[in-house]
Amino acid sequence: MLPTDTRCFISHEKGLLDPGVLGSVREHFLREEEVRQSQVLDENDALRVSMGASTSAFRFDPRWYDPWRNAPAELVERLRPFTWLLFPVQIRHIRAGDHLVPWHQDAGYVRLMSRKHARLITCFVPLEPDPRQCASLEFAEGEYGELDHAAFGNHGAAILDRDFAGLRRFELSFGDALVFGDLAPHQTIPAPDGTIDRRSFEYRFVIPAEALPDKDYFDIEKGCFVRTDGSQREFPE
Repeated sequence: MLPTDTRCFISHEKGLLDPGVLGSVREHFLREEEVRQSQVLDENDALRVSMGASTSAFRFDPRWYDPWRNAPAELVERLRPFTWLLFPVQIRHIRAGDHLVPWHQDAGYVRLMSRKHARLITCFVPLEPDPRQCASLEFAEGEYGELDHAAFGNHGAAILDRDFAGLRRFELSFGDALVFGDLAPHQTIPAPDGTIDRRSFEYRFVIPAEALPDKDYFDIEKGCFVRTDGSQREFPE
């Protein structure tokens, strides 16, 4: 079970997802990326691509939810009470210096959205076979309120005035995840050898009682897409 009395927690969830299922999803990723990333539909898609993120054509794929289908009870308990996954997932393939996301809190990006969740958590899942040799995340330790953010390059929210006392990094294995609150400051960092090449998912979860009306979520306990009105669907239209 994850804490609810802090929005700055950081948890290394070892072996959270089945490596076999995740490996199959990775293969699908590799097959589809070139075609789907070329389908830039609007300015938002173009901006996402410039940041190392994905187009709508790539994000809206049912395969990205395979790691959460038929989730064992133990997995659900590890994430409880955050059991509703936002649709669609954030996908990244960072390959350049300007793809590295600067220091920020995820709450800083929530402020930019037209419809805002009161709080959410992020589940960062690397898709490379050996995440230890790839670009990853670095966190600032401690408790923080909502810090001031400003636009930085193509990134809509960055903490420009920062003085973090302690920094923390994690060595991940394939199938591991980093789960953290929306006030935990973090940034993207290059691999230990300085290279920048990493595919990853950023799944965001909410507590069901804090979900927004008329929005699609994936309930990891029921294994299907849901809304607050109680409706269920195979995949959002």
